[in-house]
Amino acid sequence: MSSLDHIYQKMVPTLETAALAHLHEQQPPEPPRQISREVAHELNNILTIIQGYADRMIVKHGSNPALSPDLQVIADNTRRAVSVIRQATPRRPAPILAR
Repeated sequence: MSSLDHIYQKMVPTLETAALAHLHEQQPPEPPRQISREVAHELNNILTIIQGYADRMIVKHGSNPALSPDLQVIADNTRRAVSVIRQATPRRPAPILAR
């Protein structure tokens, strides 16, 4: 068993619990709040790792009907989380160009 498989097996119970909790929530999503650029950077670092492992697992196990849907959920949700972080991160003002 590769270390990637070992990591996935450890993540499954937590991810299943989180996914079920998310499905049971019936509240409309709140508008994103602003977070600092430093926090956004750290969150994106973690999400990049998760996304990378999910993509590798999809390539490795994508033809397995028992794993493929779960792996796609992980990949889709990490992309969505990155999008939410981008929306919640304050924009830097555009630089003023000299004429």
